[in-house]
Amino acid sequence: MKKRNRLLAVLVGGVFCVAVMSLYRRLEMMQGAELQHMETPDGQVEDDLFRLQQQIDKLERLLSDNNRLVATLRDKMFHRQASWVKGGAVNVSSDSAPSRADSLPGCRLAEEMKDRADGVQLLDVYDLLTFENPNGGVWKQGFEISYHGDEWAEQPLEVFVVPHSHNDPGWLKTFENYYQDQTKHILNNMLIKLTEDSRRKMIWAEISYFSKWWNDIDEQKREMVKRLVGAGQLELVTGGWVMADEANSHYFALLDQLIEGHQWIQRHLGVKPSSGWAVDPFGHSPSMAYLLKGAGLSNMVIQRVHYAVKKHFAQKQTLEFLWRQSWDSSPRSDIACHMMPFYSYDVPHTCGPNPAVCCQFDFHRLPGGRLFCPWKISPQRITEQNVEERALLLLDQYRQKSRLFRSPVLFVPLGDDFRFVESSEWDAQFGNYQKLFDYFDQHPELHVKARFGTLSDYFEALHRRLNAAGTTLPTLRGDFFTYADRDDHYWSGYFTSRPFYKRLDRTLEATLRATEILFSLTLAEMRRFRGDGRLVSDFPAREHFKRLTAGRRSLALFQHHDAVTGTARDPVVVDYGTSRRMVSPLATIVPLDLEPAQGAAKLRPLDAPIGQEPVPPRPIKTLHADG
Repeated sequence: MKKRNRLLAVLVGGVFCVAVMSLYRRLEMMQGAELQHMETPDGQVEDDLFRLQQQIDKLERLLSDNNRLVATLRDKMFHRQASWVKGGAVNVSSDSAPSRADSLPGCRLAEEMKDRADGVQLLDVYDLLTFENPNGGVWKQGFEISYHGDEWAEQPLEVFVVPHSHNDPGWLKTFENYYQDQTKHILNNMLIKLTEDSRRKMIWAEISYFSKWWNDIDEQKREMVKRLVGAGQLELVTGGWVMADEANSHYFALLDQLIEGHQWIQRHLGVKPSSGWAVDPFGHSPSMAYLLKGAGLSNMVIQRVHYAVKKHFAQKQTLEFLWRQSWDSSPRSDIACHMMPFYSYDVPHTCGPNPAVCCQFDFHRLPGGRLFCPWKISPQRITEQNVEERALLLLDQYRQKSRLFRSPVLFVPLGDDFRFVESSEWDAQFGNYQKLFDYFDQHPELHVKARFGTLSDYFEALHRRLNAAGTTLPTLRGDFFTYADRDDHYWSGYFTSRPFYKRLDRTLEATLRATEILFSLTLAEMRRFRGDGRLVSDFPAREHFKRLTAGRRSLALFQHHDAVTGTARDPVVVDYGTSRRMVSPLATIVPLDLEPAQGAAKLRPLDAPIGQEPVPPRPIKTLHADG
């Protein structure tokens, strides 16, 4: 068999060499014809072009014949090998060389993982799906959900309504304009409204905004923030500088923005994030899940997944799973993940499958305001007269949604882009929902307990219920690209849009990393040269560190899912590349300690495992009545 394989390999190689030589010869002839054409009188131009066209046609025929010949030889070789193996013509002695799969560690690992693979393989799911979009009824991208009503008699439904406000660090407005117009008002009101009632809670993700706001408030307000964090009313989720894109960003930059945010949180608030929150990146990568797991997070939430995949997972009750790396056969890389089942992360698409009903419980859309429900049924203020009817209508949505999951613990986000700007919205949302929660508490026969919560509250209750029932979440391997939110609307253009800025991102990243290394080596060499561990007295270490911090935060900001993707408006993209307003003033950056002994330990480890053409902006996140 070895001899025949060698003969076949030599034959294929010979054919390939002949093809390459004939191609080379044809190119020489064409070049000669072109040179001759340059010296040919004008009257012969048409004849030369005709001959050149004939040569090109002949060359194309030769290429086609060569491709067919190589394909025929390849098929014959595979067929001959298969017949030898099937007929027992191959006799391998015990001392002969091992097979290719046995000799290569990578092949052995792949075979072992395939044999031991459990849970969901996304590649297998993609093979199963037809990616059609039939009308599913009120949940247009899903299916009808039914229940009997006694499913929660033994284990009451436990609902966590999680208020949130998604603040893009640049999209339709620049970072600075968003902050001045909306974000700072959201955070100022948060401080007041959460303090008024200990039952109120909220989550926040973008540390770039939070750190800028922190610099603007006085010490008394900072202490109030710390009390809210300590009491569990305010939770900082993910802890990254931004909610990063997961397709274009390099993993160095992903980790860098995560470190920058976590260091800020640890330095100013003394806590560590435990849950991830990624509701707006356009598709989700297991690499991000791996980085979050390595950063100490145990749970995460994702949203933008192909609607057909969501429907399949909902039918199988696998919307909550342990996300495992494709290369890891052990559970050490697992992170618990919750996939939102419906179209969007706004209120109409989070309480249950019927957006026309859920929109009635977005109390920021009460009549008389700027927002309204596209389904033309407005919310109602909760009163003693209508609380029963309203509570039962909402509970029906909660129950339908809970049938898509394996536990009686339900996660219901309450928010949207730049929500809770005005004080009146805080009062409307929290006040009306609290009346509904109180009604549930007063009627135990409904078997439901609803309250405001954070991601930590939800996942803690989820794991507690799963452990008590002896239930485990399924494992999943793979990624969630390419994202489509409806029909054939695939979000793939951002993979390549605005290549100048994508290249600029990589250039800044490489320059920043090299500068950090040189800076650290310089400090180490100075301490070694002096012998006493101190720096040279006139070396501006702190000033250089502040500049490095500014550079890291600029790069981190550009990892935002509307920045490196190129989906922000043109003036915003220009602002990313030219403005430094998004970086905290150098005077307010608290540098790490650079003194001897302590400074060496606190510097970022160098060997830490880390893991202009215009384009249309990303579609504005408006509601669609058919969503």
